Amino acid sequence: MVTTPIEIAQAATATTATLLKWQKSMEERATFRQNMDQSRRDSSSRDLLKRLRQRHRDDMAESSENANPSTVPISQRAGS
Repeated sequence: MVTTPIEIAQAATATTATLLKWQKSMEERATFRQNMDQSRRDSSSRDLLKRLRQRHRDDMAESSENANPSTVPISQRAGS
């Protein structure tokens, strides 16, 4: 059987289409991985920020509990 130019062109077109689908699939996978990594970094950043804020609040509460009333400005003294 002799392969005609039309059959060769059809085979080339099918091969190209297959390669393009594969490339798109690989790009989608890479994009998905990048998005997941970014999401993890964002989540980690939010968690870290929450912990830092909580630590700051705890430190501020502790420092106000341990403050010497004579060193607190008059406007903050109880009963003044």
